[in-house]
Amino acid sequence: MRHTIKNGIITRRGFLTRSVAATLTLALSSKLSLAATTPTARPKVAAANELAVSFTTSPSGFGRIQRPYVAVWIENASGTPIRTLSLWMLSPPRGTRYLDELRRWYNGATNDPALVPTTTSPTPNPGSYTVVWDGKDDKGSQVDQGDYYVCVESAREHGPYSLVREKVTLATTLFKKALGSNSELKDVGVEFRKHA
Repeated sequence: MRHTIKNGIITRRGFLTRSVAATLTLALSSKLSLAATTPTARPKVAAANELAVSFTTSPSGFGRIQRPYVAVWIENASGTPIRTLSLWMLSPPRGTRYLDELRRWYNGATNDPALVPTTTSPTPNPGSYTVVWDGKDDKGSQVDQGDYYVCVESAREHGPYSLVREKVTLATTLFKKALGSNSELKDVGVEFRKHA
């Protein structure tokens, strides 16, 4: 059989040849289209780096002052919590009574059981503290380079509520940045550095 059209009818061999060619062309164009729309993987935050979050708790007032509850966590660029770094509260059952006073952390992190830390620390005395983030989310995966929010929140019984939430960009450049103060949270800052 020949690859030509006879009397307006294509031969079987000609039909098969054209069908195979059309299928190959379609498959190749689909692969090229898919390659053009598939996002490339973003680089990860280097495992050799860490983000140190420092802050001072400075309760104000007179008489017997309750120690503050404090939550320190990281949110992604869209504001979704991805890692709780530290949670300071009183021991259960009394401790959980005021846990919802940490409003932003409570409303975000407790909606996903994976984001609720398995260990907590007791409420500390007033003073300066540093909490370190290794660049992993709560599932243990190294996060992509990009924008993140560092959140430090404090609340105490018969006392004020404080939240410092600021954006940082994690890439390859190491840096120090002051994030500010709010009520009883003072000198909140971060340092993106090599592992200590």
